Amino acid sequence: MYKGLIVTQDKEIRQEIAVLLSNVGEIEADFVNSVSEISETDALADYLFILVSDLNHQIIKNISETPIHTPGLSTIFYNHSLNYVEIPEIARTSKVKLIIGENRRSNFNDLVVQLKNNFWRKIPYEKFGIKCENLSERMQEAMKFIETVPIRDCNIISISDHLEISAGYFSQEFKRETGFSFRSFMQSVLDYYEDIIFTKVDIPTKEISLLLGYSELSSFSRSFKKRKGVSPTKYKKLMQV
Repeated sequence: MYKGLIVTQDKEIRQEIAVLLSNVGEIEADFVNSVSEISETDALADYLFILVSDLNHQIIKNISETPIHTPGLSTIFYNHSLNYVEIPEIARTSKVKLIIGENRRSNFNDLVVQLKNNFWRKIPYEKFGIKCENLSERMQEAMKFIETVPIRDCNIISISDHLEISAGYFSQEFKRETGFSFRSFMQSVLDYYEDIIFTKVDIPTKEISLLLGYSELSSFSRSFKKRKGVSPTKYKKLMQV
């Protein structure tokens, strides 16, 4: 299940967005009253977008900074109209997608479908030599689980519980359908996610380790160096050259 973070106190907009997301499907809406309630930058990476219905200097400042910490996070301004005095500051950020006016519902629908298709955690099946359309319905559900839940929960136990099958049976099915052991597949997925994070955001290594589901920075650093051949810090410098 994908997630969208809705920042508004407007009851009509809350209801409108809830209906629109229900029609799109596969997106859970989390509603908050203000951007001040958004505190955990690592949790933002699990969202497709942040939607706001009101703009002022502080909100624009806050939403302009959040993508620094989260790869691919989109910010949407959604309302009936836009006050002209807000346009210059919004234009300077170039980070806010405006969904306003009479066509806002259809435009929002199209944008959210696009965001789902381009979510940074979408598994690159072709890169791994897997044909998604050939996977069983249950295995496709497992892949969607990997793409949308916090990465720390992407393990055999959590997925098999979600699918309501035994961990042993899931491991066998996964190997048979994908050609990968679950462990080697997740290592490849983490490699892919790491490359996206290191090229799209500039955050401390500790935040990256949390984003990727590691509880300890030392564990992430050891795993990273074993897979990439260099430390995360050195890899970051190489990617920035």
